Amino acid sequence: MSENINLKEIERQVYLFYSEDGLADLAIGLMIFGFGIFLMVDLPALVGLLGFFPFMVWYLGKQSLVIPRIGSIQPNQEMKKQFVGYFITLCLIGLGVFVLYLLNRGSGETFLSLHPLMLFGFVLALAISSLGMVLKTSRFYFYGLLVFAALAAGEFLSTLITAVDPYLVAVISSGGIILLAGGITLIKFLKKYPVVTLEG
Repeated sequence: MSENINLKEIERQVYLFYSEDGLADLAIGLMIFGFGIFLMVDLPALVGLLGFFPFMVWYLGKQSLVIPRIGSIQPNQEMKKQFVGYFITLCLIGLGVFVLYLLNRGSGETFLSLHPLMLFGFVLALAISSLGMVLKTSRFYFYGLLVFAALAAGEFLSTLITAVDPYLVAVISSGGIILLAGGITLIKFLKKYPVVTLEG
């Protein structure tokens, strides 16, 4: 019985380590916010950096903020399989959507070819929601819905509004909201789990 309780506590700590500090939220928000900023300043070549900087925020945050509070945790085999499955699923989804888009594009005007930005938002939303499922964190479902709704609305409004670019506003706004939520989550985490110091 005690062994079962210990295993559940270890699993709880693993999910705590990976999701409850808000660093994953900040990484996602930074990617989406940065994507919008780079497009706004007409520097699409820098979009490739969006994978590096959010990862560094996540990694350095873990090292400097999380590990001193709850220690370093090694995920069990089941958790590792979930992460591997998540990334494989993302690759397959991305490849499938890309192929579907190419096929529809060559067959004339279809809904997918006419709304590529909405399709991109759907893929992003699916990826974010899948991460929430892996981490068992419900707020990522909200992020996914927010990103899809923002990008779809931005694309639709682009045909009606010309004074500003509604798509860029939607991308930057959704990324900013996720950054704000991640910052609030991180602050709550830091207050709840002060640094553990060993007295000599």
